[in-house]
Amino acid sequence: MTTTDLNVTPKHDVPLWSETRWNGCWNPEQGVGLYIHAGRFRGNLDLWWAQTVVYLPDGRLAVDRPFGPDANPAGVRVGNLDLTITESGWTASYDGACELTTIAALAAAPRGSSAPVVRVRWEIGAESVSPPWDPFAGQPTMAFAGDAHVQQASRTSGRLIVGDSEYSLDGVGFKDHSSGARSFEHWHSHAFVQAHLPHGVLHALTLTGEDGSTTTLGAMFRDGQQVGTITAFDLPMLRSRFGEPEALPLSLTVAGRDPIELQAELIHALPMTISEDNDNINGIDWELAGNPVVLVEGIGRFTVPGQGVGYGMLERSARRSLLTRAVPPVV
Repeated sequence: MTTTDLNVTPKHDVPLWSETRWNGCWNPEQGVGLYIHAGRFRGNLDLWWAQTVVYLPDGRLAVDRPFGPDANPAGVRVGNLDLTITESGWTASYDGACELTTIAALAAAPRGSSAPVVRVRWEIGAESVSPPWDPFAGQPTMAFAGDAHVQQASRTSGRLIVGDSEYSLDGVGFKDHSSGARSFEHWHSHAFVQAHLPHGVLHALTLTGEDGSTTTLGAMFRDGQQVGTITAFDLPMLRSRFGEPEALPLSLTVAGRDPIELQAELIHALPMTISEDNDNINGIDWELAGNPVVLVEGIGRFTVPGQGVGYGMLERSARRSLLTRAVPPVV
């Protein structure tokens, strides 16, 4: 397999330099999917971490976070995970064990190194359905993005085995790859959608700085071609809900067209934390020093008026100090 999307040579002499990859999928019929997020450890750029997460039915998840050197120049081979970027998409496999948990438990505290533990295996292949999209093409990158950032949508096929249960991973897929100096110093909140809609692929991103300023970026693709630029994108800010299923109004404007109102539904989620040292943690750490960024890496169902229903990633974040603390789950 060949690919042009290779890992970047690390810049050891650049403060806050980082590189991350994010790949995932969702099967709407079976209510399962993957969240694969990996990056270089800031304390030693030759060491990688990986969030290996399985979305399971009924608000359950299986989570792990291995560390190790990466021997794969076209992806990430760390612990039990092997993620490889190909010319036409990507592949991933995993054979190991993860902690079984829930959305509520992850909203209350970090998880991934406790019990109960279950064996998890998957094999998946993804074929791209639209060209790569660079949100910062033709303009300066943001402090959190550094040198480069690219996203792409795909269709997936494969299988997932969790304990004695087997599921299909046939569905919609997601990918992004970024590198460069990464700083969340002036971060306030954000909202992001990468969705497979009935008649195209949507990328939409709104960033809010600590001074209240906002930046909106986005594009719409259809039949492998970009057919529009997103000029307005509005999704309610993350405040006190931590992944429970909920309905969210989504307002969207494509340049040259009238605004449209979509109905977004958060149907599954991974609450997580990014520390001020760029540690990416499964779950919300309410005791961590400083004021880290909290994210809900959600799966969304999107209803487009007059067109139908699509699925994709629905991601929101905010500084921990802006959020209402989740109530610990009842055991």
